[in-house]
Amino acid sequence: MAIAANATTKVLDTDKGPLLTEGLRAIALKAAVFALTGDERAAEVALPVLVDEMTHAMIAQPQLLARIAERTGFTLIHQTDQEHTDYTSGGYTHAAYLAAWGAEPPTRYWLDKKEVDRRLAILTKKYDSIGMGRSGREHSISFAAA
Repeated sequence: MAIAANATTKVLDTDKGPLLTEGLRAIALKAAVFALTGDERAAEVALPVLVDEMTHAMIAQPQLLARIAERTGFTLIHQTDQEHTDYTSGGYTHAAYLAAWGAEPPTRYWLDKKEVDRRLAILTKKYDSIGMGRSGREHSISFAAA
């Protein structure tokens, strides 16, 4: 068990910086679309799940994000009820990323929805096999009274 925990910690340590960068880039893309269109719905560009989750973590630090927004002059756009995580390489968000940063988004974090769905199906089967439902958010385990 300690080996698995150490491996997980190493992956988290390796990914946290680059994933923070990608989260900032996603927020910047949304802000740019909003600045160009004035349309909050259009600004909710498709993001991959990993990057979207990082933006949620960033938004959970409102004072820090507010200071960044104030310093850089951007309007934060994020509406959970309007977001969509159906990112596909070659689509609008991909083209905007290329135009903004002149490079391909790192595929480690910018996974196409089809690949995310494939991986989630594998996880769902594993969770189901041990009595966990809804990706580990509920269970069918009966606990005996002591």
